Amino acid sequence: MKPIGILGVGQAGGNIAEIAAAMGFQTALINTNRRDGLVNTRVEKKFFVPGFNGAGQNRSIGLRAINDNYREIIEFVQRSFKNIRFLLVAFSTDGGTGSGMSPLLIDLLLDHLPGVKVGAIAVVPDRNVLAGNRINAAECIEEISKIDSLSSVFLVDNDQMRKLNPQSSKHQIYLSSNQQVIEAINHILQVTKKSSFYGNFDETDLMNILATRGVTMIASTAITDAKTTADVAGKIQQSWQNSIFCPVESPGVIRAGLIYEGPEKMAKLINVPSVFEQVGEPLELFEGTYISEADPTVTTILAGLPFPSRRMLTLEESLEKNKDRLQNLVSKEFTQTYESRISWASSLKARPPERKPGSISAKLSKYQK
Repeated sequence: MKPIGILGVGQAGGNIAEIAAAMGFQTALINTNRRDGLVNTRVEKKFFVPGFNGAGQNRSIGLRAINDNYREIIEFVQRSFKNIRFLLVAFSTDGGTGSGMSPLLIDLLLDHLPGVKVGAIAVVPDRNVLAGNRINAAECIEEISKIDSLSSVFLVDNDQMRKLNPQSSKHQIYLSSNQQVIEAINHILQVTKKSSFYGNFDETDLMNILATRGVTMIASTAITDAKTTADVAGKIQQSWQNSIFCPVESPGVIRAGLIYEGPEKMAKLINVPSVFEQVGEPLELFEGTYISEADPTVTTILAGLPFPSRRMLTLEESLEKNKDRLQNLVSKEFTQTYESRISWASSLKARPPERKPGSISAKLSKYQK
């Protein structure tokens, strides 16, 4: 039984839960649209909010859904997950259901899941989305960042996938992002089951890292052709920039994990101060070394990172540049009218004369010769 559960909220969250279910995670989903959730056939536990038929990218509808049904939703989550230590709520930040429901839902679950830490998998849209999606994402991430006692937030960045695969369709990017985030978490869990003479990275180490408040990321890199400690450090740092998560923007790692898998001779090239030179040495570092003949790979977990202000700026700057135009559009929606210049022409419409019924005798006389 995996110690981490995945709760999907909205369509994107449901799709992430679907992938997690296939990998053996305990999963459940919540949606305001039954048709969206029904396609997630691997997720057995589902709650469709009564009285709603989707949120139409309107966060206020998602918020109303949780406000009106929070007791039933909390009970559903409590019933759906057994013997987990950590719950990740997965959702897209730029939609209506997931973006609108998740911040309040997480805040409530923090008080109603005793012994369980709560974190998030929040999908950040690429920079090509339109104004409404950008507004949703900015509002949602701001709300998430202000939740007290929230554990790790994984910010899955679709813009990263777009950069790495510029010719991919939107569907391919979404599927790849969802797949990779669950694979990364699953890989770390698998490592916690391994044994080593050289130092184990166990489940308690992982839970200590994941319990850290702030942004968390996982990245792996092969170091096969590395010759020096600088080469290894450079490859690890590059893996942070090329991961599916929002890139590291500034120093501030609080807790970290460093896992090496491969031949012993390559392990000697890992120098911890060099690895963390760009982001600052963490307060606590949990390491695991697993010697094998496999290709040498280093996996790192960085937790407690600041929320990525520069990344959010890429979403917000176009809104600032178009502030007047966007405000004018909203104003026009409720005020615009059309005045016809040919109102006088209404009198020209031909109208048939009104027929008045006459007496039968008068009609008979009319036709007498």
